[in-house]
Amino acid sequence: MLRFIPNNKGIMGLTLSHIGLFIATGILLSAVFSFIYLNDYYRKEDLDNIGQSFSTMVEAMDTNFFENKTKFFFPEKDFTYHISISTEYIIVESDGNWNNIVSSKNNFLIKPCLRKNNSNWTSGKELHIFIKDKYGYSGNQTDTIQSDKVKSVKNYLNTIRKKTNLTFALNPLIIDVDKPVFIEKTYVFYDLDDDNLWNKNIDEKQSLILIYQK
Repeated sequence: MLRFIPNNKGIMGLTLSHIGLFIATGILLSAVFSFIYLNDYYRKEDLDNIGQSFSTMVEAMDTNFFENKTKFFFPEKDFTYHISISTEYIIVESDGNWNNIVSSKNNFLIKPCLRKNNSNWTSGKELHIFIKDKYGYSGNQTDTIQSDKVKSVKNYLNTIRKKTNLTFALNPLIIDVDKPVFIEKTYVFYDLDDDNLWNKNIDEKQSLILIYQK
């Protein structure tokens, strides 16, 4: 008579195989998620560095004692990123790996004056030409704003600052990362009359940090 002897080794082997498969799958998924997470993490670091480099250059320009202009070139990356700037901050963004947006924000210690090409003036040189045409004095060191126009020019520049702050707070300036950004410090010089005979003329200057693309 045939006798069937129970054999649990096959079941045990199958169970161990399933456990091994589950472990391997878990390790694989963990590796995939870690890889994706690390990619976003490193991308965030890249974006932080880009924004920090730009904001540092803007602040360095503000410390110059003389008029100056420089170009900032955004670095090439193996991913696409976008730049937007207000008078308060620069935001650098890119698509993440989770259908998300990886973003970095760097605040400015000073408030630059952002200019668009469709404005009356963009660069410092164009500003002086505009002031010359409108007020009769260019406002540079050799053609200072005289006392009869000082108040008007100051009011104009203060209005420009307020308008710029509001405009780009609501709609930040979108930067073309394939083109350089100009960061410029320019001065408007005033020649003030004083009734004091010992101090007849007082020179004053007003600085602006301009950011624009051509």
